[in-house]
Amino acid sequence: MTVEQRTVKTELRTIQNESEKKILEGYGLKFNSKSEPLSSNGVRFVETISPEAVKDINFEDDIRFLIDHDSQKIIARTVADTLKIEVDEIGVKFRAELNNTTYARDLYENIKSGLINQCSFSFELPETGGDSVRYNKDEGIYERTIKRFKKIGEISAVTFPAYSDTSVSVRSIEQAEKEAQELKDKQKRKLQLELDLLKFEEGDTNT
Repeated sequence: MTVEQRTVKTELRTIQNESEKKILEGYGLKFNSKSEPLSSNGVRFVETISPEAVKDINFEDDIRFLIDHDSQKIIARTVADTLKIEVDEIGVKFRAELNNTTYARDLYENIKSGLINQCSFSFELPETGGDSVRYNKDEGIYERTIKRFKKIGEISAVTFPAYSDTSVSVRSIEQAEKEAQELKDKQKRKLQLELDLLKFEEGDTNT
């Protein structure tokens, strides 16, 4: 199963409550928001996430909050009751209570100072029905819609976006590309038949 990663521009907020706990809030992903152009195996596409995509996800499962997708830098976790996730009309919102480690404190200060302001998440899609792809002829790019997640593994605060390094499965995009080529071939055959018919009619007229 291919694990994909996406970065989302979000408003990461730092909070320090009365008990001196350091807390981060933001969105791990947003619905109906078109991504920047992505690329996989030379195929360019943009992506949006349907609100229906998270309906099968149990956000009380074991989901982690990491730094830069590094499993050695875990700062909150749902099963430890330090990561709370909820879904609203905007997307998947999180509230992470940071542990008292050096890298967690550094992250808090980097977000507070505006040096880090993006989140990323990793996910898997089911074998079928997870996405749909269409070719936008006017824009000259494929448009992918995520319709259903199989799993969301983790959310990360990231220094660099993962867009340029995406490991997206291109199965559905290749299928869309095949369908687009088949449509072109069909249009060519139709045009050739029309030309042949026109020549036949002209020859009939001449005789």
